[in-house]
Formats: sequence, C-alpha cells, structure tokens
Amino acid sequence: MTNLEIINTLRKSTFTDEDGEKVQLEFEPGLTNAELDQLAKRFPGSTIDPELTEILKETRGWGNYGLETVCFDAVGEFGFEELSANSIALGQDGFGNYWVLDLAADGSLGKVFYACHDPAVFVVHSQNLNEFLHHLLEFCNNLEGSYLDEVHEKTVMDIWNNNPSCQTKKEFLNLNPAYADFLNQFEGDDWTVADLRTGTNKAGFAWGKFGHNQFTKRHPTDLLWVIKNRKKGFFSRLFGK
Repeated sequence: MTNLEIINTLRKSTFTDEDGEKVQLEFEPGLTNAELDQLAKRFPGSTIDPELTEILKETRGWGNYGLETVCFDAVGEFGFEELSANSIALGQDGFGNYWVLDLAADGSLGKVFYACHDPAVFVVHSQNLNEFLHHLLEFCNNLEGSYLDEVHEKTVMDIWNNNPSCQTKKEFLNLNPAYADFLNQFEGDDWTVADLRTGTNKAGFAWGKFGHNQFTKRHPTDLLWVIKNRKKGFFSRLFGK
C-alpha cells in the first residue's frame, strides 16, 4: 500500500479500544502551499521531501487512538540532537517515548527510530516512512502482539541487557580503520562506539547506560555514534554497578 492508501484506510476505519468502545482517529487538516513554504524553512536545506509533501497536503497528523499523536510537521521537536541532528517527531505515546523520522542534511528521509524513555534505548524501528505507516496500521488493528508492541515490550529490554551494537573505540578501530579520522578526534580510550551501520530493524544501543553527563557525537553521514563512558564512583566500583 502507498502512504496515502494507508492514511485513507486509517481515516475510514473504526477501531475497538481497550474498554471495548468503538473509536475513530481524529485527523488534522492538510497544509496549504503557503503553509508548506513556511514549514520548509525549518527543514535542513529548507526542503521538504516530495514523499512527505504529499502526506502533508493530505493531513498534518492525527490522534485519539493507538499512539497519542502522529505528526508529520513536528520538525526539530525530538530534542536529542546528539542521537538525530535533524528529525521529525513522528509519534509519541504520552509516556516519553518517541518514533523519530531521521532527516539527512539535504532534507531527504531516512529511517524511523524508536527512542524509548525507560529504558533509554535508541533502536531502528522501520526502514522508511512507508514501512512505519504499515507498522502503525497493524498496531491500530491489534494493539497487543503487533510489531510496535514487540519492539516496545521486548526489543528494548534485549538491547538494554546486552547492548550488542556497542564496542570500545579501540575494538572498533581495529576492525574499521577507515573511521580513524572521525574517532581520533576523541582523545583517550574511554569511549564506546555504537554501530548501527547495518541499518536492520531492531538494531539499537542503550545510550542511557552511560550516565546523565555523557557526551555523545554522531558521525556526520553514517549510523555511528561515539559515546563517552560513564566515570564510575567508588561505591559503584565497589558493588559492581
């Protein structure tokens, strides 16, 4: 299904909420050409991708069921620029969790990430906007047992417990010397590299494990982050935390 086909299906559908009540999504109107021109100023490169423009002419988003809100014009509202420098906060659930559409420096659309608040995990959720809309349609039809539910309930905990996409700066450079210029600007060995270059769904890293005062820097083009390891205090070392 195309993006607009999915949106029109959602618009016409009636869903059953957790209380057994019948509900429909409440859609916001689309944007005019003048409003699109104004919005474009907030995008990197002052350009809205044609795929997104098509959706925005139809609707700016909706709410009332599934996710608390779905927005296609929430540019720069995610807030964690160290994770995604340019983004659209596509959706949020009211509990501090966001679905974030990554934007390239030229405004082109990238992958959709799930930024979980607790535990603090950043994970590839969908390969593109269309796949995210497919996942969203599935979720609205089946709140439990859907892909969105699985990522939220299981995937983030697996990543938090194992952090499989992370390795030390030294380990990463031994296997990837081409990134020496990028990584060597960060002095010392007390750094972790989060490598999501495979870009596969459910790949992610537990950025919250590095403390509130961590320093995180994303590679300018690749799905690669370098993070300053948390300095452990005496009692943390003593008790192995």
